[in-house]
Amino acid sequence: MTARQLFLQGMRAGIPVVFGYVPVGIAYGVSALEAGFSPFETILMSCMVYSGSGQVLGVSMTAQHAGLVAIFIATFLINFRYFIMSACIFSRLPGLSNLGRVLASWFVVDETFAIFTTAPNKLAKISYLAGIIALTYSSWVLGAAIGVAAHAVLPAWISAGLGIALYALFIAIVVPGCKRNGRILVMVLCCALSCTLLSMVIDGSWAIVISTLVCAAVGALFIKEEPKAVDDNMTASDNSSASKEGK
Repeated sequence: MTARQLFLQGMRAGIPVVFGYVPVGIAYGVSALEAGFSPFETILMSCMVYSGSGQVLGVSMTAQHAGLVAIFIATFLINFRYFIMSACIFSRLPGLSNLGRVLASWFVVDETFAIFTTAPNKLAKISYLAGIIALTYSSWVLGAAIGVAAHAVLPAWISAGLGIALYALFIAIVVPGCKRNGRILVMVLCCALSCTLLSMVIDGSWAIVISTLVCAAVGALFIKEEPKAVDDNMTASDNSSASKEGK
């Protein structure tokens, strides 16, 4: 398969992501303007900070008049997972130069990671990754641009309502984990409670940072993934083998 074919294959693989990126990008664009960003700053942020959760957090904390240091720390923490994701992606690209890794790591997000790491080995090439990135990155920036344009024509009550979509994004991120593991739900509730209590005595932005650090450290010690489904499958397989041997 040629580099061009791999690139087009990567773009085709990224098409489903576009349908999720554009609506969230629109909501981000409207909310950023509502938070006081200019149209240029809103689109520039999407171009330079390719992280939906990071941009949403930055907009939310800016709206609360948080300082740059607090925003930097909170964004670093929420995007720390990208170090691990980048390492997993680059393990499939052993021939990629260090400069290439630095450039490509800027575009590593959850969707890029999921598509590329689950692709067959024959597609695990830089051209395929470039195709995924080209489509998904451009669709995110396009969504922000549409949001900026829509803000000028949408009624005020609709623009305000779109801001809720950003909070819904964070809820959508944590709900699957909470449903899978009760301990995660407890930690999320504890983090929300501690942030609420701390915000009564210190600045709200630092309350978010401190609560995130403390609860993440505690969660790392006490939350373990429950491989129940795997164990059940292994048990069923063992029982089946034992039954066959008995026969």
